[in-house]
Amino acid sequence: MSPAATPVPATTRRRRPPLAAYANYFEVGHNAFEFLIDFGQFQPEAGAVTMHSRMATGPVHAKLLAGLLADAVNRFEREYGIIEDLAQPVATLVPPHDFERRAVRARADAASSLAIATDPEVAP
Repeated sequence: MSPAATPVPATTRRRRPPLAAYANYFEVGHNAFEFLIDFGQFQPEAGAVTMHSRMATGPVHAKLLAGLLADAVNRFEREYGIIEDLAQPVATLVPPHDFERRAVRARADAASSLAIATDPEVAP
């Protein structure tokens, strides 16, 4: 059985699934150690994107995720029909060139927020 198909023992699964957030905008970046996937919502009427989540994972797990997603899309298309590609790529869907710089800053901000939240000397 492949690692993707190995069932997780019931004792280690969450009792309730995590909250879902709709995403129709994605940015993907990587460095030598990790892949960073940002999720957001593109609002065409405003011409703006609101980013709401980030996932960081190692290269092996990023490849596993890519395979799982490709498999899910293939199953979906067999059941419901071919998913049409976007007629024209939307210019705002191109990942910005400063993705890595923003990712480093976001990790640093998250780490400093965690340090403040766990420091007993800092009052909430």
